[in-house]
Amino acid sequence: MKKILIVIIALMLTLACLFSLAACKKTTEEKEERIGLEKNVSTFHDAVYVGANDDFSLQLVTGESEKLIVIDGKVGELARFATLTVTPLTASLFNNTYTYTVIGEAGERSGDLVKDVIGATFSAELRDIAEIGKVTAVKVVAAEILESEIPLANKLDGALGWKDVLKIAEEELKENIQTESDTGALAREIYIKLVNALPDDEAPYYYYVSFIKSPADYWALLLDPVKGEVISKKV
Repeated sequence: MKKILIVIIALMLTLACLFSLAACKKTTEEKEERIGLEKNVSTFHDAVYVGANDDFSLQLVTGESEKLIVIDGKVGELARFATLTVTPLTASLFNNTYTYTVIGEAGERSGDLVKDVIGATFSAELRDIAEIGKVTAVKVVAAEILESEIPLANKLDGALGWKDVLKIAEEELKENIQTESDTGALAREIYIKLVNALPDDEAPYYYYVSFIKSPADYWALLLDPVKGEVISKKV
């Protein structure tokens, strides 16, 4: 249990640091009617597809985020996003060029993967991914070397939705919210993400919920994604 708590605390600190480096995407495509603290949500995940074989580990995350993140406690212009990240698992695959095909139940999306500035990963931003339906697999092609088709599983299948998670977080942080805002107009933006504690797709996943005023001033919770139980809290 002590080791698990250390991992969780380290994860929360790491994610907090990433806020200062984050940059967000896209323009608003659809506006969903929001009420209460839902209006403060600037990022949420609604699907986290993962898969791996001997050559690659990959993740496809979809949801909604700001067009441009400024960590100021305010929600900017929102838009749908879909980010594919592919990690080669052997040194011989680190220096290559890659293409991908995301396979869905109703179609496909293809394009080039771009080497990320930090880390040994490649990524791509996908458009109109909702049109291909539920994603089932991703095909990764390493130029002149190999082709891998990797089945995917959505880690949010059977899990709570972001609005349900927000209600749990609101209740857990009720005293803090009331202290800052008697009127309910809380000057914090909210992130709701599904994350795993270790760099391994088989490691446990948790909802990470953060109420952010600035990079140095935030509240954070880790919750069980199915039961909604609070595992750890930072205020």
